[in-house]
Amino acid sequence: MDLALIWLHVVGNIVWIGAILAVARIILSSAADAKTRGALALEVYKKLAVPAFIVSFVCGATRLGMDPALYLKQTHWMHAKLPLALGVIGIHHVIGARAKKLSLGTVQDGGPTAILGLVIAVLAAGAAFFAIFKIPH
Repeated sequence: MDLALIWLHVVGNIVWIGAILAVARIILSSAADAKTRGALALEVYKKLAVPAFIVSFVCGATRLGMDPALYLKQTHWMHAKLPLALGVIGIHHVIGARAKKLSLGTVQDGGPTAILGLVIAVLAAGAAFFAIFKIPH
């Protein structure tokens, strides 16, 4: 079961980060009007990014809850990974909210979506780095 949780967490992360970056890209596109881009971005957000986030979060939290001492006392790499992951979660919600506002027509531009997309990519890469290389030991 442990290996299945880790596998689901990793697959969830891959789909989630890819989907939320796609949402940011759709928001920033000039291929259609703002409301249409917002509607498409919101569709990707709701049907791909959010479900993948839920899978990733539930599996990661379950795995962490099964052996918190291992991750939080014996090894210390989770101390570096978790704040980065929390940053990704926060930006995920901000990008989703921008997609919703565009789809409703309450805003007409992407706002800070470009920089948020870049930041989410860097944070996600950082979290993956600490998880893969288990630094610090």
